[in-house]
Amino acid sequence: MNWIWISGAAFLLSFLAAGIMIFFGKELEDLGITGNIYYIILIPLGFSSAAFLAGAMKSYASFTSNESVTYGKLQLTGPIVIFALVVGGGFIMPNYYNTKGQFDLKMRIVSNDQPLNTLNEGTITLYIGKEPKTVSIHEGEVAFYNIPEEYDNRKVRLLTAIKNYQLADSNEVLLSKRDDYVDIHVSRTRESMSTLVRGSVLDEQNMAVVHAWLDFSSGLATCYTDANGNFSLTVPLPSGEKVQLKIVTDGITRFNEVVTISSAIPIDLRIDKTP
Repeated sequence: MNWIWISGAAFLLSFLAAGIMIFFGKELEDLGITGNIYYIILIPLGFSSAAFLAGAMKSYASFTSNESVTYGKLQLTGPIVIFALVVGGGFIMPNYYNTKGQFDLKMRIVSNDQPLNTLNEGTITLYIGKEPKTVSIHEGEVAFYNIPEEYDNRKVRLLTAIKNYQLADSNEVLLSKRDDYVDIHVSRTRESMSTLVRGSVLDEQNMAVVHAWLDFSSGLATCYTDANGNFSLTVPLPSGEKVQLKIVTDGITRFNEVVTISSAIPIDLRIDKTP
């Protein structure tokens, strides 16, 4: 009787463990309990329960080999059939969910230089599977749908195509189905942080002002006009920025206003040279 009670308890434990692995496979996978652990748990319990199935419940398994069946013939009788299904399910069901499941991922594109600005141009590409997924940026965000669940908690390669911006960190991103958003940090490229500014300075009679001194943002960048009243210099600010410009001739400030710098649009100014 002791043998029956011991083997019966082992069988119930194995049945319970197999049931937990079937119905809570995904949760166990999240905890790091992988298929190898399933194997370690199921096999010893399976052997211990075999005694109960064979002795107390009159279950048995037999294998015969003959020419009519290529791989032989396996016969299972009694409750061992149910046990085999439960054990098999413990291996199959978690993997089934992992391969068939999908999740959606949202990303926020954050500029390290101007974190309050919302980027509305460019694309983000994720290298998932054989075909990369490319999505356009809208209001500072991108959304990737139907990502295979096997990529959860995995790093994948990331590519940005945003004018004047580049990735600030690694070109890999950790995907997680648990996060509402994944932040992607970008920073301006070195080329976009400076602007070649051109222009001319004329007086009230439309004559070139020679050797006029131009001062952008209190010494940030300075230069003199040439014999034709033209100037050209590099200002270490991105195109589109507004800066204070002061123009001095003969020791007198003739112009002191805010201008917008641009590499495409020249700054042509007219100043009053009367004393």
